[in-house]
Amino acid sequence: MADYALSYVLTTYNKLPYLKQVLERLIAARQPDEEIVVADGGSKDGTPEYLRQLHEAGLIQQFVSERDKGEAHGFNKCMLMARGELIKLITDDDAFCYPAIREAKQFMLTHPEVDVLSGNTGLIHLENLGQATLYDDVADNFRRWLEHKEVVWMIGLPLLIRRTSLALTGLFHTGVVQVDTEFTYRITSLNVNLAWSTAMLSTRIENPQSNFRVMNQGKGRSASDLEADRMRFYYDKTISNSFRDFVRYKSGWSEMLKAPLRPVKRKVFDVLNREQYQGNKALPTGYTGPALAPGTAPEEAIGRAFEVADGFMASYNAHHPTKFLARSSEVTKVL
Repeated sequence: MADYALSYVLTTYNKLPYLKQVLERLIAARQPDEEIVVADGGSKDGTPEYLRQLHEAGLIQQFVSERDKGEAHGFNKCMLMARGELIKLITDDDAFCYPAIREAKQFMLTHPEVDVLSGNTGLIHLENLGQATLYDDVADNFRRWLEHKEVVWMIGLPLLIRRTSLALTGLFHTGVVQVDTEFTYRITSLNVNLAWSTAMLSTRIENPQSNFRVMNQGKGRSASDLEADRMRFYYDKTISNSFRDFVRYKSGWSEMLKAPLRPVKRKVFDVLNREQYQGNKALPTGYTGPALAPGTAPEEAIGRAFEVADGFMASYNAHHPTKFLARSSEVTKVL
């Protein structure tokens, strides 16, 4: 039997100003039946000392600080250390809505047949706090899996995983950068039972140290797309090695042909007054303060970003009642 209902697992490396914002909120939100487990990759910015202080004060339950082989390795160590029935992923520079997470936790505890739960995620750029983006495409991906059993990617920030289900899902792949993309492609290609919360569980705070931004710098500016394609081609068995699928998916020719036609298509749709996809939805956050200069991240600006993200998630959830989506044949009641 698990010692806790839920384990928050967090990895970090040299992001102390962000980490303090994350842990301050997480510690304040933690319930008696929850634990906090942290893996630091051997930071040199004071993170090990900070974590030791929190542990000695009883504010975090487990931590380790040592050189590792990246984010996936850190998360895997945390998941193996975790003593909770459920595991909630937490990153060291993003914001999380703990009331929505507690709703998701209760849903999973009352539906033991659910292996993994995901949900809505927002995006705020540290340099532009007045606008947030809702990842509509991820919600659409979940519905494609739910309704058509397609192999899809989803964002890792909102994920809750049942610890015993790790035997089915596996741990995180230590050979990739986009850990969540690989994991979700994998689990949607397997017989894993997923559920979705319509609440906003998390908000990604894009910043100069974000893995995605660092990965796509310089000559590697398309590195994330190339890595994601390799994952999709491996897990999606509907994409074969035929010449037709090579042209359609792998060669890039299809995209080159579509690109010049898109402006024409938009004009035709405008004339016909037909709805057309415009990308992920942009939403105002209500922030009207000063913008942050590109490439800088002073601590007060970081704190401001987390406050804006907290308010954005609270406002969104207040105006959108939470529903849980799952396959009705596998979950006895779909809320």
